[in-house]
Amino acid sequence: MKRSFVPGIIDVTRVSDADEIRKLVEDQRLDRKFDSRWPLLNAVFLRRVLQALSFGGHRFPTLRAREDDERAGNQSALWNQLNRRAAALNAANPDVGSLAQWVVGSGSDEELGILTQQAIGRLFVETYTSDSESWKAARLLASAPQAKGLSKFSPRFRRKVVRAKELLAAKVNGDLAGVHGTGVAIHNVVKGFHRMRQLYRDITVRKQASADAIVAECLSAPAMVLRQATENGSAPGCPYRKGAIFLLELAAAQTKANAMDMVFLERAWSRCPADRWVPALFQSVWKSANIGNP
Repeated sequence: MKRSFVPGIIDVTRVSDADEIRKLVEDQRLDRKFDSRWPLLNAVFLRRVLQALSFGGHRFPTLRAREDDERAGNQSALWNQLNRRAAALNAANPDVGSLAQWVVGSGSDEELGILTQQAIGRLFVETYTSDSESWKAARLLASAPQAKGLSKFSPRFRRKVVRAKELLAAKVNGDLAGVHGTGVAIHNVVKGFHRMRQLYRDITVRKQASADAIVAECLSAPAMVLRQATENGSAPGCPYRKGAIFLLELAAAQTKANAMDMVFLERAWSRCPADRWVPALFQSVWKSANIGNP
């Protein structure tokens, strides 16, 4: 853990150790209520993140609290829905076929983004169609919480982010889980397909690696997730105060310890509802790419 602490100014702890992250995720005093706006820089940081990842006065599901019953119910329902979709994925699925063609071929980064966004969007709206504008909106939305310099305070930049969310929301009938999927979570899936193309081009890997091994290579955790202390407490070796922010650096933790549970946090209350669908998509695309290409 690495804590930045100046009384009244900042109280932020970065955590990149998988074991420490597991313990913190289980800590009932660390939540996503985000109702404490002190110290000063904590408030500025939270305001920027919550502004970027909210729409129509509502936060994205990934920023809603543990005890939010609506969030929990929607998350469970989406998990069940995506599990059914995962079980039905195969080479006959048109999105699987298109993505497999990209892996085998020489399509552009934009083409991959559009194809991946379309596959995710159709989990929410069967007729979802992606294009260069919706993919551009996804890239803009993903950049918004990390915007640096004066741009993050620019009214012009904020308007662009709002328009991006409006476009993405319209395509999924306002479903904020769909906006998050097609605008934020999508980028780790795209990253996985880039890795898959690299693996496919290695003939030895193509001949010898199992589909499960390929999937494991393609899965990557989000860069980080946020928690905030709802009261004073103590983590192993790190006492904390109410309002303290914890940046759980999942991607770094996965890389350091090959901790695959960091990818979806599937043991936690906040697990990703796509923890079975994404691996199933990768596996189906890999198998489809290898049909007739031993």
